[in-house]
Amino acid sequence: MPGEHLSLSKSSLAYAKLASNPTETSWSQVYNAGNLFACLSLTLTTPDEEHASLQTIGKDLFNNLEAEFFTLEEKTLTTISEAIEKSTKHIPEDVTTNFCLAFFKENVLYLFLLGRGRVVMKRGEKLGLLIERKDDEGASLQTSSGYLQNGDTVILETNQFAKNVSDKHISDALQLELPNDIAEALSMHMHEQADGDQAAIIITYHGIGKTMPTASEEPLADEDDEEREIQENSHTKREAPALLSKIFAAAAQIRLPFGSRSRHINMRMNHRKRFFLSIIVIILVLLIVSVVMTKQKQESSKTSALFQSVYTPAFKNYDDGISLKDLNDTLSHEDLLKAEKLLKDNQDKFPKDSKESKQITDLLAKVEAALGPASEPTNTVALKEAKVDDADLLAIEKATTGGLGFSQDDTNVYYVTDETVTSISKANGKKKDLIKNDGDWDKAVGIFPYQANLYLLDQKDGILKYVGSSSGFGKSSTYLKDTVDLSKGVSIAIDSSVWILSSDGTIKKFTKGQADTFSVTGLKKPLKNPTKIYTDKDINNIYILDNGNSRIVKLENNGTFQEEYSASVMQKAKDFEVLEKDKKILILSGGKIWELPL
Repeated sequence: MPGEHLSLSKSSLAYAKLASNPTETSWSQVYNAGNLFACLSLTLTTPDEEHASLQTIGKDLFNNLEAEFFTLEEKTLTTISEAIEKSTKHIPEDVTTNFCLAFFKENVLYLFLLGRGRVVMKRGEKLGLLIERKDDEGASLQTSSGYLQNGDTVILETNQFAKNVSDKHISDALQLELPNDIAEALSMHMHEQADGDQAAIIITYHGIGKTMPTASEEPLADEDDEEREIQENSHTKREAPALLSKIFAAAAQIRLPFGSRSRHINMRMNHRKRFFLSIIVIILVLLIVSVVMTKQKQESSKTSALFQSVYTPAFKNYDDGISLKDLNDTLSHEDLLKAEKLLKDNQDKFPKDSKESKQITDLLAKVEAALGPASEPTNTVALKEAKVDDADLLAIEKATTGGLGFSQDDTNVYYVTDETVTSISKANGKKKDLIKNDGDWDKAVGIFPYQANLYLLDQKDGILKYVGSSSGFGKSSTYLKDTVDLSKGVSIAIDSSVWILSSDGTIKKFTKGQADTFSVTGLKKPLKNPTKIYTDKDINNIYILDNGNSRIVKLENNGTFQEEYSASVMQKAKDFEVLEKDKKILILSGGKIWELPL
């Protein structure tokens, strides 16, 4: 692939990529986002038609990595390692993963190796091995870090690439200066083998940083020197106010007399005091200028880092979307929507007339042009007012005040308030308080019964589980095994998994308390202010009440878009109920219950 170039604050990176063609049992890819580089290979022992494709698994891995990596407040060996481990934990056990990454933080290089592979470096005329793992050496994440020197060239290699391309070929190719030329020299040797799990990326660092170790010393070191520099800078900043106080105190000791004789006294003022005052003023000015410049530099660095974390992945999604336009329109549209969302969510974080703001605006215009006009609803329907039994879910919800979320099973309708979870019998309409709020929930928005248990969605505390018995419901326990932010959650539904809908349009799926990978595909217009998700154990579909677009969206439970129904009453609809067997949907809106035919 052609060589590319990235500019850093005081340095730059030039790089080129190599990846072999996929096979039935192997797939590889080379990845770059900002200062993060990676090469990945995935292999299967035998083909499996029921298995997700290796390309899909790889794409999900990189999407997870972007989500974890670019939200890190501080990027260190430890935090990046945790992000990598979270990004790869959902890969199926029968897929062999070789994942090699490098992150350039100014003139410091962080390396990570999961599975097998290696990283080599050329410094001057010397070629050295920085990190390597061969066959049968364990599966834990291996890390390393150290300082870079101007002109260093680093090659990340998957295990199969390292096997097929000899050290002599690597050494000969590194006699060339440009990464693109190095990649062309190595490409012919890589393609001699029909292995689909070969990948490599060549990166050349240009920049001048700290004083580096000499050629006779080890090229890599730990992070202590970097940490000391940070501590020293912090110490200098802390002492600045104290230094200012001393200067002001010294200036205060020079008192100029007031009154009619001031002019004469000033003319006779001691020359030494005048000189001392001038020195103090100059120091004050220099110090103030230094503080201002330091602050401006810090703000500029923050803006630059934020811009890289937004623009780079957005451009990658845009580029992927354009590349897939003629191959897979659905995947292309999804990539473009991701780019659009990322740019719109962060557009206001940059100064209005800055170059960063202009670049964000220009890229957003390209993305929106590629998306084209939003598609019209596939099914605009006429509704009629429905006649329902008084024991129906929506009829009870219509007649009940104070309910924060409603659901039902075959015998009861359930709703939650700030104080209680209450059931209403469908047989006789009798109310019964099942659970009292003893500080269990704070911002409840949904309740759902499943297998004699009750699950409560709270925006503060997540998903609470109440186990049912003949004597009532036990004390709440946390359903989720990991901490998950559900502060935007608005609705809960359960089939064999727990589904959570958020106000920003995201849908989360959990099975046995752990998050599952789930994404919506084929939806041309993104969800806008959705309020309700509907599914249960008897149907294989998911329905979403999308108030912002005045529609109900129907998805398969794997996330594939099927159909949408549009009507104006859905804009202010409060709840809905799907009756697939009766081929209709009931909608509660404006104090009335409407019927939508399927």
